[in-house]
Amino acid sequence: MHSGYFSYHRIQRILARRCPFVYIRFNAYLSSFSESNFNPGSHPVRDSNVSFVERDHFDEGNVDFGKFREMGVEDSRELSLFGDNNGGYQRNRSLSFDGFDEIEEEEGDNCHADDDFVVLNSYNVQCEQTEDVWRIELEEDELRHPLVREICRLIQCRSAWTAKLERDMRHLLRSLKPRQVCAVLLSQDDERVALQFFYWADRQWRYRHNPIVYYAMLEILSKTKLCQGAKRVLRLMARRGIECRPEAFGYLMVSYSRAGNLRNAMKVLTLMQKAGVELNLAICNTAIHVLVRANKLEKALRFFERMQIVGIIPNVVAYNCLIKGYCNVNQVENALQLISDMPSKNCSPDKVSYYTIMSFFCKGKQVKEVRDLMEKMVKESNLFPDMVTYDTLIHILSKHGHADEALEFLQEAEARGFQIDKVGHSAIVHAYCKQGKIDEAKGIVSEMLSKGCNPDVVTYTAVVDGFCRVGKLEQAKKMLQHMYKHGCKPNTVSYTALLSGLCRNGSSLQAREMLTGSEEEFWTPNAITYSAVMNGLRKEGKLSEACDVVKEMISKGFFPNPVEINLIIESLCREGKMNEAKRFLEECLNKGCAVNVVNFTTLIHGYCQKDDLEAALSLLDD
Repeated sequence: MHSGYFSYHRIQRILARRCPFVYIRFNAYLSSFSESNFNPGSHPVRDSNVSFVERDHFDEGNVDFGKFREMGVEDSRELSLFGDNNGGYQRNRSLSFDGFDEIEEEEGDNCHADDDFVVLNSYNVQCEQTEDVWRIELEEDELRHPLVREICRLIQCRSAWTAKLERDMRHLLRSLKPRQVCAVLLSQDDERVALQFFYWADRQWRYRHNPIVYYAMLEILSKTKLCQGAKRVLRLMARRGIECRPEAFGYLMVSYSRAGNLRNAMKVLTLMQKAGVELNLAICNTAIHVLVRANKLEKALRFFERMQIVGIIPNVVAYNCLIKGYCNVNQVENALQLISDMPSKNCSPDKVSYYTIMSFFCKGKQVKEVRDLMEKMVKESNLFPDMVTYDTLIHILSKHGHADEALEFLQEAEARGFQIDKVGHSAIVHAYCKQGKIDEAKGIVSEMLSKGCNPDVVTYTAVVDGFCRVGKLEQAKKMLQHMYKHGCKPNTVSYTALLSGLCRNGSSLQAREMLTGSEEEFWTPNAITYSAVMNGLRKEGKLSEACDVVKEMISKGFFPNPVEINLIIESLCREGKMNEAKRFLEECLNKGCAVNVVNFTTLIHGYCQKDDLEAALSLLDD
């Protein structure tokens, strides 16, 4: 077996070195029957640099995301040799990424030592200090391009893919421009699907990712906890000869930070140094941000001081990170002092510097301190409050339940000539509704109509939910009619809020009737809608109707989770309806619902309570 294995690789090496075209045909021939004759995990494939490429298994946090073919796309764990149609990418063959494996040696966030600061000693003072960050800014027409929309449609129906659809996908992929590939990635609701598409596209013949696609993928992953995926994308960049700029490493740092792994996030700096990439201000700012995010303010301050010692002059972004850190640990006096010290360091605070501290004051309803800070912003920094200032204050106050204070700032903004949009009004309406102050919320809606600022569906839905919270169900229904009257069609969230309110107030049968008549009202229930009605019926002891809702839910493509399944089984067992409970569990299994051991344990416990040990043992054996 081993001799055949090495013969296989020897043939590959010879073909790749002397006859690249034959090598491509050879690999294509092998892949045509690899599923039946080969173990795909044991045969590495060569990349364009004719060096072995190990297979990267897509396994984030021990969660099996499955192959992309199970989602409708081929297994993307195998990286093949691709033609270079895009061109224009920079190669940097000197990069060494041997440190990638070392980065995982020490897990956790034990980051007490300052070992990572040693990297700052390698900073070249003579190099130009810059904070340029390569970000992908797409226009709306690029996101709506027909080719982009068609690829997104094919990805959405991946569970029903055929060989023809996959060929169509490959054909469309080769017609896409690099920015359109970025648009496809950014259009995915699930970042894991975007990553699988990225892998799948990378292994297609006659296609090669442009550098901006790598950076777009890394930027997407930096907003998630998928740090392993980000690491693999960065490794793939090195293997493909793509220039790795400092922000590529910054994206990996942020992803590690979101995953709660500060130790590995900071070790990225060492990895960057080993790869021969020069430090810049942007990556230092990222390091400070990561430390502050992990509540390591003291270490962030030491890093900040070390930066200046080696000649890296911090900018307003670095200061704003520290201001945020001080506010996070309730040291607002130090944050204010830092703002006062900034001008002497040739760095003027911006509005974000002040907004950060204002946000801290808003959380504690310290309106006087907010107003004092606004005056300081004008006098000391010559920064005048604008609509963004007032929008920020309104949203933060509303978010923390201070609707009255938010309304004060709204009125002040309008008195100064600023037009606060419906989003700001909706935030205050929602805050009042959460407090049970429905009359105040209705008053704002009426005021919006009188000013020509028509409330949207979000505003009305907040009022509907508010009426339901205080048990005024008839007024909630009238509000839905009021929406139609003013040209605002209720959506699924609006109806779900009403149905949830009916169920909470003991009117689940009425909610069930409205659910049945959803098609006549031209709205479509979702999984949350079905769950709300099902739980309402269950709590009222209408178990047969609750089971019917679950069946309808499954028929519409929504599946109850194991907790919801267990609640119904438990209720049926409590009523002594063991046959119905067992039948319900079997139906859930047959329909493909996620059933776990707790569901079986609940049913077994029910049989034991009925002294039916034979049935309990039979179920245990099954």
